[in-house]
Amino acid sequence: MLLAPLLLFVGLPSAPVDLSRVFAKGEKGQYAVKSAIQVESRGPGLLSWIPEDLGIQYKFTYAVTEMKADGIAVVHYERPTMTWIEGETFNTPETKRVEKVDMKLDATLSPINELLELKDLNPGKKPPPAALDRAATPGAETGPEGAPQDVIEQFVGEIHRLALFLGAIDSSLDFSPKLPYDLVNPGDTWKRTVGYSPQALAGKGGQLAVQRLDYTYTYKGPVEVEGKRYQRVDADLSLDTDLAQFVNQLMDTKPEQSGLKQIPLRLKATIEFDLDLQTRRTVRATAKSEGGFSVVVTQRPNEPVYEERFKGTTTLSLVAG
Repeated sequence: MLLAPLLLFVGLPSAPVDLSRVFAKGEKGQYAVKSAIQVESRGPGLLSWIPEDLGIQYKFTYAVTEMKADGIAVVHYERPTMTWIEGETFNTPETKRVEKVDMKLDATLSPINELLELKDLNPGKKPPPAALDRAATPGAETGPEGAPQDVIEQFVGEIHRLALFLGAIDSSLDFSPKLPYDLVNPGDTWKRTVGYSPQALAGKGGQLAVQRLDYTYTYKGPVEVEGKRYQRVDADLSLDTDLAQFVNQLMDTKPEQSGLKQIPLRLKATIEFDLDLQTRRTVRATAKSEGGFSVVVTQRPNEPVYEERFKGTTTLSLVAG
């Protein structure tokens, strides 16, 4: 007699879910971020790809210092150091270098993890050095004809940071994912655009050009990981662009002046976020990316002076709080 009523309930849709982030004054936490990128590169006329492993690791803390109207929070953020890793090669063992960055910020965040205001508490502190820039264009002593070698080397590092989600706070994993405005059901999607500004390069007057990154987020529903339940959100990023236009805009130059004709870049990435059921605080995130690019200069327009393909992985884990 109970079978029919039970069958009726099986087909009922689940109630829509609110994924808004719930902050609380005094809330604290510490995260660990670990990234690694496998790079294969080659210069003009070469058939073989040269492999290299690079990585960055850091920890950061946050504390909610103030709550405002509509669930908006002021969050104090600190990242004391970063560790740069260069993998073992034929000639050298793996090396690690710890750099003191002393990053201290006050960020105003909305319940959808939108960065409303950012105050740098160490405004005189320079950004971290370009740690991933050593995978530079072959022929570093002279550089490719017609192209500024230092710019290419630094921009290679910026592409690596982009692939590892290690840019500025608004484009990194540290305050992600960007959450939906409305209630959602499993399978629902929403889009967000963030800006990526290269920290190692600055144009005239210190201005930074911005690369648009368009993310598509999907709510996957509740999941169980190691005996605990979370809300799962996935993100997809696909970028197919010519970075030469970006660099020339940054330098306020034309291709015949900079020597950069084309830097075609393709990048595909997926990110998996697990959120606390009650607060929607990110407990862990795993990002995987792959892509490649080449550098074509005006004086050698028919073949790249540098080619690279890469695969990257970045994890973010809540380790305390």
